Amino acid sequence: MMPEARRQRTEVRNQKAEARSQKPEHISAARRIFLSLACVLFSVFCLLSSAFSKIYIDISSPAIKKLPISVSTKGPFEAKEIEWIVRSDLDFTGIFSLLDPDVPGAEMTVQLEVEFKEEKMVTCTVNDLIENKEIFKKQYIGKNSRAIAHSISNDIYKIVTGNNGVFRTAISYLVQSSKEGRGLYLMEWDGANAVRLISGGLTTSHSWSGDGQMLLYSAERANKWAIYYMDMQDFREKVMFSSKGLNIVGGVSPKNEVSFSSSKDGSSEIYVAGTDGGNLRKLTRSFGIDVSPVFSPDGSKIAFVSDRGGSPQIYVMDSNGGFVRRMTFEGSYNTSPAWSPDGKWLAYVGQKDSKNQLFMIQSDSSELRQLTFDGNNETPSFSPDGLFLAFDSDRDGSRGIYIMRINGGEQRRITPKNIRAMSPKWSPYLK
Repeated sequence: MMPEARRQRTEVRNQKAEARSQKPEHISAARRIFLSLACVLFSVFCLLSSAFSKIYIDISSPAIKKLPISVSTKGPFEAKEIEWIVRSDLDFTGIFSLLDPDVPGAEMTVQLEVEFKEEKMVTCTVNDLIENKEIFKKQYIGKNSRAIAHSISNDIYKIVTGNNGVFRTAISYLVQSSKEGRGLYLMEWDGANAVRLISGGLTTSHSWSGDGQMLLYSAERANKWAIYYMDMQDFREKVMFSSKGLNIVGGVSPKNEVSFSSSKDGSSEIYVAGTDGGNLRKLTRSFGIDVSPVFSPDGSKIAFVSDRGGSPQIYVMDSNGGFVRRMTFEGSYNTSPAWSPDGKWLAYVGQKDSKNQLFMIQSDSSELRQLTFDGNNETPSFSPDGLFLAFDSDRDGSRGIYIMRINGGEQRRITPKNIRAMSPKWSPYLK
């Protein structure tokens, strides 16, 4: 065995031992929130679910007519929280027109009957007022009002569109603290229940595996940069890759291969390896700096950033490193590529009028859209249904996490103004 290879293996063993001995803070709270998002179905059972083959709204249509809908609640005053969350979830999608129950015009009604005993029991009934029939009835039992409300929102969205909703997904992100540096946090998709997963020492890059079972991130410990991942089942941290130089995680393929950049040989280049660090392959050998590699959803391509042409631009190559082609040509600074779940679009950050803005470009470069116009906006990340984007922005004076529809509409901040939050990554659907 070559001495260098033996030294690297020793370093990995030492860091694995360090990782195993580490006790991530607030892990119990994170585990509770993650499991409530992923596993509430265990406490849900169906009383009656009629076959609803009718699709009320085709979300792929360029001209969507909003569905007038009302939501009402029977039960104790605290039940209003569940109604408020359901209304907020549905309103953000942009396909519902929320009406008060006493206002005429609704074409669909949602009635929530809530009882609080040892657990919370909610019966949801959905009626089609145009056809004058009940189309859905289901009972939800659990302790977490938000998880129940998000489950109800998902079911209503599925009835109306035939597609899965994102209301029980999560967003990971970083918080910059003068005391602790950058820490990795987790919150529900709408910004609620934020908890810390990993304390300081992280870079701006992290990534979910496609099944939501791993969260990968880069961190500096003992003056060494390594790529770690957290197993979201047992919340244990493991080392994925370690070497000299700067090692920054990019993305994860459907086969759980990890793309990352590393300067272990001098210049920053793109590599791919398994989650155990095995089968390491170097994909680029350019004179420039290559960073931010992310797999396309089908794993066949990798988008990345390179300055090989004189300025940072977005390139795409096949997943074996072949057939490299440049994607962006407008402006002298384009970074942070993110694939849409269907692989048809890339969102990215481009500099315009000395400000960083978000753009979307079709994967064949045939169409380009600018999505933001105020402040500096960074690190776009698609929701798993491809209809929304999370990103960070300093438009309000302090950097925070925002979400918006992919047409640029309904932009809203979801992290408090008293924290400096950045680099959101939207989770896949959680099971």
